[in-house]
Amino acid sequence: MIAYKFFLIFIVSTAFSLVLISQETKMTPAQLAKMDTSFQAWMRERHQAAILKRDAFFKVFNQADPDTITQLSFSGMDLETLPDLEKYNRVTRINLSDNQLKKISSSISYSRHLKSIVLTNNQIKKIRFKKNDSIVSLNLSENNLKRIPRSIKNLPNLKVLTVNNNQIKRIPRWVGRMENLNDLDINYNRLKLTRAFVRHLKNMEVLQMGGNHLVRLPENIGDLKKVKKLNLGKNQLTDVPASVTHLDSLNTLILYSNHFKYIPIAVTQIPQLQELDLYYNELQYVPLELGNMTHLKRLYLAFNQLKVLPDTMRNLIDLTFLYVHHNQITYIPQWINTLSNIEILDISYNQLFEIPDLSVMPALNEIDIQSNQIAYFPWTLLEKPNLKFLIVKDNPFILSKQEVKQLETHMEELQTRGVIVRN
Repeated sequence: MIAYKFFLIFIVSTAFSLVLISQETKMTPAQLAKMDTSFQAWMRERHQAAILKRDAFFKVFNQADPDTITQLSFSGMDLETLPDLEKYNRVTRINLSDNQLKKISSSISYSRHLKSIVLTNNQIKKIRFKKNDSIVSLNLSENNLKRIPRSIKNLPNLKVLTVNNNQIKRIPRWVGRMENLNDLDINYNRLKLTRAFVRHLKNMEVLQMGGNHLVRLPENIGDLKKVKKLNLGKNQLTDVPASVTHLDSLNTLILYSNHFKYIPIAVTQIPQLQELDLYYNELQYVPLELGNMTHLKRLYLAFNQLKVLPDTMRNLIDLTFLYVHHNQITYIPQWINTLSNIEILDISYNQLFEIPDLSVMPALNEIDIQSNQIAYFPWTLLEKPNLKFLIVKDNPFILSKQEVKQLETHMEELQTRGVIVRN
């Protein structure tokens, strides 16, 4: 089992990482050599499988009538060069993911019916596009791009651009001139977000900038008047500018895995926010102002250091999902029962000794209370007619022998109804 774990580590590591593994685990040179041999054998098998897949595909592909083909998938064939695609002018979607392509010629955008190109997980450094008015979606994620390719300007109707997991540092000015481009995924790059770059993103409705090691946001971030979904997760943020209150269209804000010790008051003043994700931060309390977010429907506060849910949260009457698991909460207030729209409630992995009667919450159908200190079993939950999912395990329930038998019977009945239970 240990050897298997190290094998997986090696697959996703560089040679330098291998040295670190040796130092940390005291692996001998002989063990490392064995790992190296195993990895090479795995790579050879993978390459042979790709060749077989490629040969079988092209045997059929070369005999097909180009006018009958509307979708092409060359995924996982270890291609190093782009096939000639110019005669396939009825193609609407091309998938070239998981290959070894380094350069892409302009012939890829030849088809006037083409709407989607997927080039994920190659080794592309450069790519050229001919003018094409039909392409609306382009995926260049997991390549070796150091900048957003300039020839993308030749795709005037492009709406969705995915360039995550590259080495991009800047947002070029011409991006702001592409009036139809409104969905940009630039997660996991090396982005340096400046005031100028924010101006180049003015047309975005979906903007994903997670995993860019951002320490702060420019003051003019509030100028993104069209943005509806903003992903800033996996950065190093501790606060946000006051201008976020001007994000009038924003309904989803993702701030998970940053370094927030508190929820910024400005966030609670975003007028139309419906989803707020603050998983994996360092939150120590929830501000009273959170209760002003009356449009909020989904709230994710798990994996923090919260001890109390403030009474003002009773005002979140539209709330449907509440995740506060993996905190230090000792008490769930009775007002939780008044949030009649909650469908999913996860209060697991806290320090609760008791919970209110959750069965009276009409919309609630998924409940997780595992890994607390609850002694009294919540029998009424078992009678809930709309129950779909229930986890109660790892609590010190005090049950008589008769109650244990009753519980087993109830659980069997729930399972026959299709309810997922863990006890």
